[in-house]
Amino acid sequence: METSQHLLELEMPVGYRFVPTDEELVKYYLANKVLYKPLPVKIIREIDAHDLYSKHPKCLVGNGTFNDNEREWLFFIYKDEYFLGKTRSTRMVGNGIGFWRFIGEEEPIHNSEGDIFAFKIYLTYFSGSPPHAKKTHWRMEEYRLQTEINGRNKQEDGV
Repeated sequence: METSQHLLELEMPVGYRFVPTDEELVKYYLANKVLYKPLPVKIIREIDAHDLYSKHPKCLVGNGTFNDNEREWLFFIYKDEYFLGKTRSTRMVGNGIGFWRFIGEEEPIHNSEGDIFAFKIYLTYFSGSPPHAKKTHWRMEEYRLQTEINGRNKQEDGV
């Protein structure tokens, strides 16, 4: 019952597409989530970092966690102990079934005043382990806030 109620909170009108700009996504969703403020609409699901990095990305879609009719999904993850002290450019998945690799450099996200208030990085999923891993079609964009937000260190939070 709890799951179906949670899904009802996420239902949007027919034809509605949630396509926020980077600034809107960070300003109205990520920043509010980090500061425990209400979100404009409950459309972004939460997922534990362990769940995200313990299985192949298609398993998130195929198990009902996300609507598999969509081609893009948004979710909040909490950077738990998995992330603490990790600065490497790859994130292993499961028991070596694959990994996410950072592609390019972190891009700054500017607010309407032109100030940098967040960053975005792209990741690509590779199946297998190096050096014989195969690049897949799975992509991820990770957003993070500036280190300080309202006097709190928030580098560990992301979407």
